[in-house]
Amino acid sequence: MSAPPSWKLIDQGRGGGEARLIETDGEWAVVEATQAFPIGATLRALDETGTEYRVKVRGGKKVGEGWFRVEGRLVGLTREERERLLDAVPPEGVPRASRD
Repeated sequence: MSAPPSWKLIDQGRGGGEARLIETDGEWAVVEATQAFPIGATLRALDETGTEYRVKVRGGKKVGEGWFRVEGRLVGLTREERERLLDAVPPEGVPRASRD
């Protein structure tokens, strides 16, 4: 399996940082980030193409020194952006071919 997609956190008054997409089903996402996000906040990040991804946070926890697991709902995605995420990180236990 390849490395998870890496994102750059958008500075929302707390500085930038890094994030990586761990899991998604196209609607919900699990992200590991170098910042904690409170419930109800929106994690905003850019991928290498400059596409912005937003995750409306429903929860999170510290997972290691300087890293936080953030779970939430993906918002504002186009069909193409959603497909790109699903191609990069298929849902747990569901091979890409069986989702088509």
